[in-house]
Amino acid sequence: MTMTDRLLTQGEVEHEIVRLSSLLEERTGEYADLCMSEAETDIAYKRRRDTMLMNLSVVAPNGTATEKNARIAMVCADEYAEQRLAEARTKSCKEALLSLRHQLDALRTLAANIRAQT
Repeated sequence: MTMTDRLLTQGEVEHEIVRLSSLLEERTGEYADLCMSEAETDIAYKRRRDTMLMNLSVVAPNGTATEKNARIAMVCADEYAEQRLAEARTKSCKEALLSLRHQLDALRTLAANIRAQT
């Protein structure tokens, strides 16, 4: 028999609230770290991109904007990929935080319903 096959006790709901609250706290710290990492990779990418743009303006002043952008994209591909991956990790963690919050909200509702029934 699983938890969904029977009624939950107030203690079980409270235990799950404490467990999820702890997990939410851990993931919040992780999210802060991921935000910092994302910012650092964004800075590195933009610094490299802007440096390349300035260099191309000196080295190839007659190149078209499309040519310059293509060269910059080729040279900065690794930094761009790192920036995008860091952004994806941050978004993924944020979604996990939102899911935890929704689960906690549902458990709070269950706890209130159990209290009202007893």
